[in-house]
Amino acid sequence: MTENLNEEAVRLEHLNAIKTAGTNPYPAKSDRTHTLAVAHASATDTAVTVVGRIMTMRTMGKLCFAHLRDDSGKIQIAVSEKELGADKFKFFTKNLEMGDFVQTEGTIFTTHKGEISVLVKNYTVLAKTLLPLPEKFHGLSNVETRYRQRYLDLISSDEAMRIAKVRSLLVREIRNYFDAEGFFEVETPILQTLYGGALAKPFVTHHNALDIPLYLRIAPELYLKRLIVGGFEKVYEVARCFRNEGIDHNHNPEFTQIEFYWAYADYNKLMDFVEKMLPHIITAADLPLKFTAEGQEVDFTPPYPRVSMRELIKKYAKIDIEDYSDQASMFALAKKLNVDGVDPGTGRGKLIDEIYKAYARTKIINPIFMIDHPVELSPLAKKKSDDPRYVERFQLLCVGGNELMNAFSELNDPIDQEERLKEQTRLADAGDEESMPYDEDFVTALKHGMPPTAGLGMGIDRLVKLLVNADNLKEVILFPTLKPKE
Repeated sequence: MTENLNEEAVRLEHLNAIKTAGTNPYPAKSDRTHTLAVAHASATDTAVTVVGRIMTMRTMGKLCFAHLRDDSGKIQIAVSEKELGADKFKFFTKNLEMGDFVQTEGTIFTTHKGEISVLVKNYTVLAKTLLPLPEKFHGLSNVETRYRQRYLDLISSDEAMRIAKVRSLLVREIRNYFDAEGFFEVETPILQTLYGGALAKPFVTHHNALDIPLYLRIAPELYLKRLIVGGFEKVYEVARCFRNEGIDHNHNPEFTQIEFYWAYADYNKLMDFVEKMLPHIITAADLPLKFTAEGQEVDFTPPYPRVSMRELIKKYAKIDIEDYSDQASMFALAKKLNVDGVDPGTGRGKLIDEIYKAYARTKIINPIFMIDHPVELSPLAKKKSDDPRYVERFQLLCVGGNELMNAFSELNDPIDQEERLKEQTRLADAGDEESMPYDEDFVTALKHGMPPTAGLGMGIDRLVKLLVNADNLKEVILFPTLKPKE
């Protein structure tokens, strides 16, 4: 910190020298003619005006070499007393340093070492920096600093910038794909009088003028379904969602997902759709379908196996859940298997889910569709016609059972939906903070009729984390949620 304060004092002296010379150190615009990438590809003797941040700088007598960086790339500039004159050369080397933004006018040439460079004929200060680049541009070693001061991370790490751009490209390609498939992008409320669409604990706030509590949405589902009732057949939203839950390498309280609904489709049609959509957006974002993630070789080439939760448990736990048809026998099995987080009041569906998590989830590597979940886990999904204890639902899982997508054949029977939401209310009254409140208006909407519909949610943060092989979700969220510094 003392070193930074000393360097800031030196830079302030340089700033004052620039001002004293009658130069504005923070002009409003530049006169760039070429990005650095275009300049680098230009022919020898091409006249260019380029701009960028000084990333390295070394002076050798009457010659100074520096590297500039802009959003397109890097290039070397050569600043010489011969080209500028003694005063302008001295001014450059004395008052400018790494981190400063400059505009340089000159011509393209190649050095004796074969490096394409700009021979500077003139320069303009664009922004004088008062603090140094992190560790003299050798990067940030402190992970906490990287997350708190992402701008420094982006300056010092090409990989951080690459991840940020990959995320942007993926979101763009997702939108392009859904638009091309005839979906309409819509916006639904972030502030809601009732939260719903997922089993999660919400953030609560207060509207002063209306004097009512409001909730940050945990999912856009119930509003998107209202639009299907209203006559839309294909809708999607790239939605910021908020869940007041724990933070770890795979969870952030604020996250981004795409959620879409498709009238007259079911979960089988959605699985077919995903097998076309997901490889398309990955390759359109210039990423490979085969890659390494969490030390495993992963292949997103379709098709993806469709395996029931029952089959996965049978494969890895060596038991058949259908041999335990009631809650009491399932609880006894869970205790026998030493499954954590269960008690005598845990429902049969939740017990099945905990057994799956304990024995099967971590064995998954390549993407699979896990299908047909217990009805208790999916209060908004349609029951299977051949076994109403389970629902038409799938999760796309990979690499340790990480969930990338969650999808249903949506429940459109208003009487069944009303009963399930009332059951959620009973769970809430019993102390379950992640249960879903009863939404009377949503039930009313269903009573007006919703056609057979399938819906899906895909976590964009988790998808990016997987595709760039990041070890923490914070690596792919530009400004993750962090506890304030003391």
